[in-house]
Amino acid sequence: MISFSETYHEYTQIEETDYYYHYQNKKLPFLYSCNRLRFKRNPTLEEFCLAEKNLTDFQRKTQQDFIYLYGPENEPFSKEIEEYLATENYTVSAEELLVIDPKDFYFTHQNEEIKVSLVENNEQLKEYLEFMYQLNLKNGMSYAHKKQKFYLDRFISPEIQQINAYLNGQVVGTVNIIISSKYIEIDHFEVAPNFQNKGIGTQIQRFIMALAKDKKVLLVVDKETKANHMYYHQGYQFCGYQLSAFKRFKSTTVINIPQNSSSIASTSL
Repeated sequence: MISFSETYHEYTQIEETDYYYHYQNKKLPFLYSCNRLRFKRNPTLEEFCLAEKNLTDFQRKTQQDFIYLYGPENEPFSKEIEEYLATENYTVSAEELLVIDPKDFYFTHQNEEIKVSLVENNEQLKEYLEFMYQLNLKNGMSYAHKKQKFYLDRFISPEIQQINAYLNGQVVGTVNIIISSKYIEIDHFEVAPNFQNKGIGTQIQRFIMALAKDKKVLLVVDKETKANHMYYHQGYQFCGYQLSAFKRFKSTTVINIPQNSSSIASTSL
């Protein structure tokens, strides 16, 4: 069975102890998913608090105002830690890893007005960047500007490909796919809020399934969301789950806690 360790990550391991790994991306300090701690096993409350303190000290030293901790794959937090997280005002979330064989992709209708293409030239890249900039403005102008460099770096990566979906010449949806020898991973899947429920996500996925051929297609999605239920309806299979705990050090409106990048709605791999 596929595990979360096989999904694409944009961070490096900077520390390992008996019971956790610490990951960081110095170039992307504002992205929560790139700066995290993952437990190898369920810690005791004492171990959790020590890891929490170590991570908090590190984040403050590097001028990051949040901590993000992941539990071991396919294990719930202990009751003791659950109670502690609630007391300390953590936001606890669950993600699921889903996979599908392209031939099993199920859809009931298609919108032939939607045209889907790879982002391969400067004009398409400009359209992609503008679409993502407008979506990211909900998290503040500073965040939207920072993400532009992130997208440009991804554009020149040989293992990542951007895709645009057009309706009447306008970009109404985008996605990144990460291509490996065995899988194609769906990431940063977005459909414009005003164009939801028009078959755009389905057309994008049909395009991806055709590209995948004999490769499995996988994604990570927030549990118990509309997108999560849709993927199951389309034929995706459950491969595992992981829990996370998130907390900010101070109140700010610069950036909201993002939904998982593979959600169809633009509310994140």
